[in-house]
Amino acid sequence: MVPQFTYPDVRRDDSVVDNYHGAEVVDPYRWLEDPDSEEVKHFVEEQNKVTVPYLESCPVRENIRKRLTDLFNYPKYRCPERQGKRYYFLKNSGLQNQRFNT
Repeated sequence: MVPQFTYPDVRRDDSVVDNYHGAEVVDPYRWLEDPDSEEVKHFVEEQNKVTVPYLESCPVRENIRKRLTDLFNYPKYRCPERQGKRYYFLKNSGLQNQRFNT
């Protein structure tokens, strides 16, 4: 049996239009690009009420988590970069948090 989900309504804002080389492109979900807005936070909470119970009930979820952990758990190095008179390189031993601006 396929589970039935009741998804929260998502607001469309058709007033946001970009012009790319003469072609107008409507971006109705641009408002979702601000993760700090209260509206987006509320929408994410409502989505999670639908998604999290389903994911938690997945019988192979732990197997997938373990396999992904195994795949990402290896040492990683960046090329050395100069800062002033010194050279530095970044090393990650495996599962350490990563910088986003690398």
